[in-house]
Amino acid sequence: MQVEGGAFAWITTVPQIKWPNRKSGSFPRAERLRDSLYSSSELTLPFCTLGEMLLAATKLRWRTRIRAAWGQLILRLLLTSAIASVLCTSSFAQNASQNVESDDKETAAKQSESPDTNGVPVEIDGRPILFLRTSIGGLSPGERSRKIQVRILYLAKNHEIHIEQIRAEDRGVWTEILAGSDVIMGITEDDAKAAGRSRAQLGAEDAEIIRRTVMTYRQEHTWRALLRGIAAAVIATAAFVFSVILLFRLRRVARKRLEIWVRESEAEYSPKSARSRFARYLVLPILGAGVIVVFLAVLAVLQFYIAFVLHSFPSTRYASIRMNQWTLTELTGLGRAIWDYLPNLVIVIVIVVAARYLIRLDNLLFREIQENRLTLGGFYPDWGAPTAKLVRLLILSATAVVIFPYLPGSNSPAFRGISVFLGVLLSLGSTSAVSHGVAGTILTYMRSFNVGDFVRIGDTIGEVVERNLLVTRICTQKKEVVTIPNGSVLGGYVMNYSAEARKNGVIFYTSITIGYNSPWKKVHELLIEAALSTHNVLHSPRPFVLQSQLQDFYVVYELNAFTSNPQNMLTIYSELHQNIQDQFNEAAIEINSPHYTSLRDGNRIAIPDEYIPRSYREPGFGLRGAGGPEGFQNEPRERADSNVRSARS
Repeated sequence: MQVEGGAFAWITTVPQIKWPNRKSGSFPRAERLRDSLYSSSELTLPFCTLGEMLLAATKLRWRTRIRAAWGQLILRLLLTSAIASVLCTSSFAQNASQNVESDDKETAAKQSESPDTNGVPVEIDGRPILFLRTSIGGLSPGERSRKIQVRILYLAKNHEIHIEQIRAEDRGVWTEILAGSDVIMGITEDDAKAAGRSRAQLGAEDAEIIRRTVMTYRQEHTWRALLRGIAAAVIATAAFVFSVILLFRLRRVARKRLEIWVRESEAEYSPKSARSRFARYLVLPILGAGVIVVFLAVLAVLQFYIAFVLHSFPSTRYASIRMNQWTLTELTGLGRAIWDYLPNLVIVIVIVVAARYLIRLDNLLFREIQENRLTLGGFYPDWGAPTAKLVRLLILSATAVVIFPYLPGSNSPAFRGISVFLGVLLSLGSTSAVSHGVAGTILTYMRSFNVGDFVRIGDTIGEVVERNLLVTRICTQKKEVVTIPNGSVLGGYVMNYSAEARKNGVIFYTSITIGYNSPWKKVHELLIEAALSTHNVLHSPRPFVLQSQLQDFYVVYELNAFTSNPQNMLTIYSELHQNIQDQFNEAAIEINSPHYTSLRDGNRIAIPDEYIPRSYREPGFGLRGAGGPEGFQNEPRERADSNVRSARS
């Protein structure tokens, strides 16, 4: 038989099976195998057409490549070999599988009549055929099961014992199941009571089950079946490797084309267009999830491959059936759980949508307040952003509390245990964080400072560059960023230089000491001139000078000036001190803190000359000779011209 379609040709030839020196009627199995091969070749026609379509679709892309012809040939061979092996293997094993299924059905039907199915199973090739529930002669049900299993396997492998020799015989108080003269197992009254049947009925059923099991084992465990299994496993392995490579190649090609389409969409359309948003918010996440999809597909192919290979060998066929049943059961349970969760999912979606619109309303309202488009009495505009964050936090917290009962597994003990653990962990480990968060909230509504203000917090002076719920960050004039916890800020003192600088300017001051012999009015004049000649010093309000202290030998003058740029304080102070030096040097006034030490008996008074009256005479300083006190007593008390000048230092 030959089917042609374009470049693809499918040829199947099934020769007549000839059995020399034997009657054809004595080999009905050969006829069934030949018929199954013909039917397999007819069933593979649609798959061949599908293979032709796949090859035609990929031919345009691989036409210019040298290995195109080899790839098409390998694809044909793999598809043809895989499909033919699956169908031929199923046709070869048709009779054996039918016997296995019939045996399973009869065994299950007989065992389902028992009111109690608990017991130790006797397994052959992983398939339970009998259940033992009682002990005999000190042997537990498990020990009996192992011994019976060994005897049945020995019987099945010994082809000299015919199946008809397996029988049940009554021994009075028990029933024996024999194979010729060999005892396979014994059945007591306790076994019959546990199974809910009479001893004779149970013995007949177990003997029939053993006969069918031995017959099936002999039919399946042959060299031909083993070779078929090996061939099927090899072909299945090749098909599995090809499928995995094809999956990864398809993912790579699909990813490349989607990336090209996304780039073209972003280049040709505006960012706010529907196509650009579709490409950005839907296609890109799909590309990210492609790895997960391919991984799940590889797992599915791997499960099918393992189940097929296990099913190809009689010893592991029942394991394959159980694996498929487990997979179907789990998938069915997953689907049922998803279907049952759909009403709760709808509720969760409604709650999330409502919370989203509340958050959007919150942002809109407080943005209007922050931008002075909406005013509320007693509510400052700078409260808009932090209040919006607090309200958003409350909305999210309430949403989480409402959604929690509708989450999958929320009622499970594990979920509750994790929730309690996280709650205790947060309560014990976040005490300081909570205190700093509360302090940050209080500082927000105290309005002590804002971001961008020039402040002094403790010993740190600088500009506030960030203020969040937990900490405040200050950039000093040396470009050092200092992080201060809000708890320390609330417990300390804050000096805000920018608050008054935005109105009439902030006062900065410096002190200087000048001796009493310099006129204070002149000192005031020089200090004010030095301040006015300094950059970033306001002329209105005008600088002023305070005489803060009158010390023993000098006067402390305090110069106060106004500035609207406190962030330039270092440069302002430096330039101001330079101007003070220049002004006093030009006025020939020495900047020092004089200290006097005098030995006098009425020395010249230390006040400015303009305050000394014309009739003032400087008192003299008397010295007495060594001759005695008489000389000192005869000297006059006052002199017009004193020969002794006061010592001044």
